[in-house]
Amino acid sequence: INGTVPAPLIRLREGQTVRLLVENGLDEQTSLHWHGLIVPFQMDGVPGVAFPGIEKGTTFTYEFPIVQAGTYWYHSHSGLQEQMGLYGPIVIDPKGVDPIQSDREHVIVLSDHSQLHPHRIFMKLKKQSGYFNRQQQTLAGLLKGEDQPLKDRLDWGKMRMDPTDVADVTGSNYTYLVNGHGPQDNWTGLFKPGERVRLRVINASAMTTFNVRIPGLKLSVVQADGLNVRPVEVDEFQIGVAETYDVIVTPTDERAYTLVGESVDRSGMARATLSPREGMAAEVPPLRKRPVATMKDMGMDMNMDMSGGGSMQGMDHSGMPGMDHGSMATAEKSAAAMDHSQMGHGAAGAGAGGMAGMDHGAMQSGVTMPGMAGTPGAAGGMAMGGMAGMDMNMRDFS
Repeated sequence: INGTVPAPLIRLREGQTVRLLVENGLDEQTSLHWHGLIVPFQMDGVPGVAFPGIEKGTTFTYEFPIVQAGTYWYHSHSGLQEQMGLYGPIVIDPKGVDPIQSDREHVIVLSDHSQLHPHRIFMKLKKQSGYFNRQQQTLAGLLKGEDQPLKDRLDWGKMRMDPTDVADVTGSNYTYLVNGHGPQDNWTGLFKPGERVRLRVINASAMTTFNVRIPGLKLSVVQADGLNVRPVEVDEFQIGVAETYDVIVTPTDERAYTLVGESVDRSGMARATLSPREGMAAEVPPLRKRPVATMKDMGMDMNMDMSGGGSMQGMDHSGMPGMDHGSMATAEKSAAAMDHSQMGHGAAGAGAGGMAGMDHGAMQSGVTMPGMAGTPGAAGGMAMGGMAGMDMNMRDFS
């Protein structure tokens, strides 16, 4: 757009009305979608849904009020044009004083670029989902005791699943970019020691989730997807496709720092530099070991013991006043204790909210529920036993 990748930064102010003329010089239809912006539906830029699209050789005028502030982005919603470079950043300043104070800021647009036409990428994935995965497990790795043991490999093989299939398209095909620059280009954002530097990070990639960090600096996350948040200090954050995060960093030393955007499968990285002067560079950390997924990552390993009707062993319920888990005897007793005739499952019950026999006003701590037999303060009508040792956490690959 206008001869650049990413497209030019569009800087707006909350409360104004913007008019943007988009001239389509391509040999095919195009469009622009304002990702995250609240706009009239006919200005949303999705062909076939919001408007017909912008035909080749024609001009379309987008005009809409700016009713929000924050970091956003825009991209084509036609075919696979976004993967080919039709994307750019949007920064909207608040109409009043910005509660996020900084001395300077840099927009960081992360993306993925391929010399292969996106239609070819798509075709190869349709034929073989792991086509671009060059980090699969090997027999040599098994003999060395690396990655999964033989039993787990056989189990995953029976399910036709690959535990190293973390990203569909990887660094074997992609070059990861910062503001259109590859890892060797050393894109540089300047600072003066002691300044609060705001980094507006946008993931404009087509397929890639990044883990972002700056070795030697803490990152204070102050905004997520255009919305201000209570500051959270982290060493690293994970940013999915189309997400935006604003972070504050305060470098105090007069030296260079490397900004790393590592792909979630560890097959490559986007890289930039923060420094007091142009031409400086810091050490670039090596790629970390690629992850191997487990059944828990697939949501299939919850260690649920369905035998018996005992209490939830291994779970601390001390913070749940008014619930006597000792009274959760057996599933049979619990089922018998519930009077379903009071729950109005018929048409009349549905019209009254479907639970006519329950007085929700009486659902206080230590108070019984009419229509449900049980001792005061007890959840006698609900059998939740047999969930010993249940672990439903999903692992973060960061």
